[in-house]
Amino acid sequence: MKHVIIFISTLLISFSVFAQNEQAQKFVEKEMYNSATSIYKGLLKSNVKKAGEYYYYLGDICWRKEKIDSAKYYFMEGIKADETVPLNYVGIGMVTIQTNSTEGLKSFDKALSMTAQKNVQVLNAIAEYYIVQGEKADLPKAIDLLKKSTEADPKNAATWILMGDAYGRQSEGSKQVECYGKAENLFHSIPVLKMKYGKLYSAARNNDLAVKYFNEGLQIDSTFGPIYKELGDLYSRTKKYDLAIVNYQKYLKFIDRNDDVEFKYGDFLFRNGNYKEAIVVFNSLEAKKYDSPYIYNRRAIAYYQLENYKQAQADMETYFKKINAVKAKSADYEYYGKTLLKLGQDSIGIQQLQQAVKLDTNRIDLYGEIGTYYFNKSDYAKASQYYSKQVTPKADAKIFYDLGQAYYFNKEYVLADSAFQKIIVLKPAVYLGYLWRARANAALDPETKTGAAKPHYEKLIEVCSASGTKYKAELIEANEYIAYYYTVNRDKVKADAAWKNVLALDPANAKAINGLKMK
Repeated sequence: MKHVIIFISTLLISFSVFAQNEQAQKFVEKEMYNSATSIYKGLLKSNVKKAGEYYYYLGDICWRKEKIDSAKYYFMEGIKADETVPLNYVGIGMVTIQTNSTEGLKSFDKALSMTAQKNVQVLNAIAEYYIVQGEKADLPKAIDLLKKSTEADPKNAATWILMGDAYGRQSEGSKQVECYGKAENLFHSIPVLKMKYGKLYSAARNNDLAVKYFNEGLQIDSTFGPIYKELGDLYSRTKKYDLAIVNYQKYLKFIDRNDDVEFKYGDFLFRNGNYKEAIVVFNSLEAKKYDSPYIYNRRAIAYYQLENYKQAQADMETYFKKINAVKAKSADYEYYGKTLLKLGQDSIGIQQLQQAVKLDTNRIDLYGEIGTYYFNKSDYAKASQYYSKQVTPKADAKIFYDLGQAYYFNKEYVLADSAFQKIIVLKPAVYLGYLWRARANAALDPETKTGAAKPHYEKLIEVCSASGTKYKAELIEANEYIAYYYTVNRDKVKADAAWKNVLALDPANAKAINGLKMK
């Protein structure tokens, strides 16, 4: 009887440990990391024999929170506690591979060889790592591992969900749906799966169906925080900002809130243009001495958008002091440069914008920022110097318009005419090219002897007349020029016809009234 009692007692403890572990994993799914950590630390004390396994789970939680040093610590402690637990080698691989790919891959291979590539947990953990790496994801490798996982255990729902994620990232929607369907048959109606379906349809821009699945997940568990985040992202993308913020606030309510999450919330507000609210969050984090230079970066840009350029400058300079210069991005120099230009510190500001272009050669549009700065200061020579740096075979009409304007006001009329001609080639239905070509040619012929501007003004009339009086000022200008040209060339009939066109648009036009009186 005594042995039976001991057996039952042991069995109950085993069930209790299993239930706690299962609950902890549910907390991880819901991003309730503190609650999961508390369970695993408790299990670590009460079940020393499985210390290696619990250290892995603690490290995995830190990895998901992007606390890489802490994750590495737990994985190493796991190996010290029990070197036969392969998952800790997976963990070491995850935290090492970014800085030392050879050593990282060795750790993955060690975990796989220890389990003869048949342990579902090991295969899935490595596959998940390859899936979530953004642009560095290795999806074919992840799918290969997951196929081995399905061979080892075809009834593991987590494997099929990960497989669906991998196919989704490869834009193979039908395979993604198929995998999620298999997971659903094995583990019906779990919120995480509803969230996956929602993300699938959100990515496909089927917003109604995405919201339907997200709401189904919340009907099962209204405290499943990550679903609220997905809804927030969807509403943000569709410019329903009030709904986006409401859902993101619910996300914060149901997950373990901490400074990292607060920063993400501030960043969410920032990305959605809620600059004042974002600044409040960043101020709070600064007061709590949150150790991230990016609060100064985001706050600087927020202040810039709110036209508080002095504070923007101070925050951006603090940001540069706190990060390694190598980590600074083109956008950092862009906003710093634009801020300095707003404060009239042109030489330093221009240096920053040039550095931004140096770091990202696709950002030649920033030369336009410099050009506009000089244009607004009436330094048209320098304006054209920088505007011209934007001219490439793919340059758009606006670039040639800005360049032409700078040349025109700098009295470089031949160059201006050439720039405005490019506008006509690119946008033949837009009146601006004809108007400014006419003005440039009129400036080249100040006594209106050759009528160089006449064909351009005539084309301007042709383009603008169909819009009625929308372009009244431009039509008056064109007809006045044509009337004056014919007056100079002593063609009274044609001159009067043009003056009458002017009067039809502006009955009180003195030039036209006097022009018609001339003999």
